[in-house]
Amino acid sequence: MQTGPQSAPDDVDDDGGMFAEINITPLTDVFLVLLIIFMVVASSMVEAEKQAAQAKNLVSERALSVLTPQGSGDSPLIPKDIVISVTPDGTIYLEGETFPIAELTERLRAVDRGAGVTRVVVRGDQEAQYKLVWQVIRAAQAAGFADVALASRAATPG
Repeated sequence: MQTGPQSAPDDVDDDGGMFAEINITPLTDVFLVLLIIFMVVASSMVEAEKQAAQAKNLVSERALSVLTPQGSGDSPLIPKDIVISVTPDGTIYLEGETFPIAELTERLRAVDRGAGVTRVVVRGDQEAQYKLVWQVIRAAQAAGFADVALASRAATPG
């Protein structure tokens, strides 16, 4: 017969109860599967948008590689804004369509103002010609838009 205190197994409490340990491995597996699903869905949505734009002979704003200059802006882009992109090679995009600078004023005049469109945002690449960006701004003003903004990307701290 044993006279000393008996050693309890690791999973038994001194009061005789069992410790409940949480195994997070299944939870981690679920999170990883969800992450993979979201990544696949997100990439398929981007591909679907590109294909839809190509079917209409349009170029999506996200597909354009315009590197705006660094700066600090005080107003975010809103869906009602008209975005005009100017690429380094001098191509002008409005609502996914490309056209020469001479047609810009007329196309901007044709924009439906009933939707509350009041601002034009120019996304000029930092390598684009200054003269062309200036012509885009002048065309927007000639079309009756008093509020013309220049897009920039946030300056990196450093």
